[in-house]
Amino acid sequence: MRPVEAFPVEHEGEQMVLVQDPCGLADAALVVSPAGFFVVAHFDGEHDLEQVRSAFASRFGDELPSEQLDRMIEQLDLAHYLDSDRFAEFYRSLVDAYRAAPARTSRDAASFGAEEDGLPATLDRMLDGCRTDTRSVDGRRLAGLVAPHLDYARGGLCYAAAYRTLSKAGAIERVVVLGTNHFGRAASVVATGKDFETPLGVTRTDRAFLHRLRDRCGVDLCAHEFDHQREHSVELQVLVLQHLFGPAAFEIVPILCHDPCGPDGAGPGDGVGVALDVFGKALGDLIQDDPRRTLIVAGADLSHFGLRFGDQCDLDATFLAEVEHKDREALGAVVAGRSDLFIEGVRDRGNDTRICSIGCIYALMTALPGARPELLRYHQAVDRDSGTAVSCSAIALWQPS
Repeated sequence: MRPVEAFPVEHEGEQMVLVQDPCGLADAALVVSPAGFFVVAHFDGEHDLEQVRSAFASRFGDELPSEQLDRMIEQLDLAHYLDSDRFAEFYRSLVDAYRAAPARTSRDAASFGAEEDGLPATLDRMLDGCRTDTRSVDGRRLAGLVAPHLDYARGGLCYAAAYRTLSKAGAIERVVVLGTNHFGRAASVVATGKDFETPLGVTRTDRAFLHRLRDRCGVDLCAHEFDHQREHSVELQVLVLQHLFGPAAFEIVPILCHDPCGPDGAGPGDGVGVALDVFGKALGDLIQDDPRRTLIVAGADLSHFGLRFGDQCDLDATFLAEVEHKDREALGAVVAGRSDLFIEGVRDRGNDTRICSIGCIYALMTALPGARPELLRYHQAVDRDSGTAVSCSAIALWQPS
């Protein structure tokens, strides 16, 4: 099996298991019985078919006919759930189509929390008051932002707090957008040279800057660029920037970052690619040497907690306060400009609140080592019906004018 998500559900009065592909590459979600899920869980590359049948017999006291097992395997393979030759061919066709396309096209805008009257009206309400020129405040210049990558309905307060610091049209010529690689295959930094086509228009990618960045890093940053096709953390920032400034008023450099809290640290997880600290320094050096006004935006959420994410407790005031305390400890290291303490603090507690965007925040801080971070807002988006919540923040990074 390829990596999947699984949740218990009730279907037609019976307890079942919903299996879905977080990458969105499989044809559809599957609803299987607990016994069927037991079988699926043994498709791990370690068991042959006879071992699967033996494990089934030991668990349920009944034989699993080989014909039934073969049908299950064929159905999973046809639906692109198996890591098979058929899926490899299917994936290659998707990559080829992405690379042949003139631009990376947006998903349905409604999936980002747009209300019934459409995306522009939703963004207007969310960003009310953001079109104020604050490019230099008390001798400071805005060099970086941290904004959410939650949908706009849940993250709106922090989106507005972050983007309120931006100036009117024309103030920013280039935006490096650092996102989180939630579901892609790359184990390191991955860029795309595609322009971004959204419901608001087309924004060009600064491919010349991207080529210079590639040369500084010494690796092909676009080797896994298909990871950008379904990733939302960059696109959500691009939509806001397009709405504020117009899609043709600036260029972007889209980058997805890996998690530096794993066993390989800031290095690439598979040994191929560029370390996150090396990338961040190369990015910062290029921006410093470039006369074009460049902003770095990290599309970053914080903790993910509640039933959906494995916490067996209610979202009561005590639990929410515990998560906020941990979040603010991490944010304190960011505001202090200590990227090392930010990483160490989250790693030492095993990232027990599942902060998903450590990589892009770390890369932002590494690229702007002399900037002064300012925490503008912290927010917890809590859904008590589902028992799940996600936290986010808005941070501005200032440099002397």
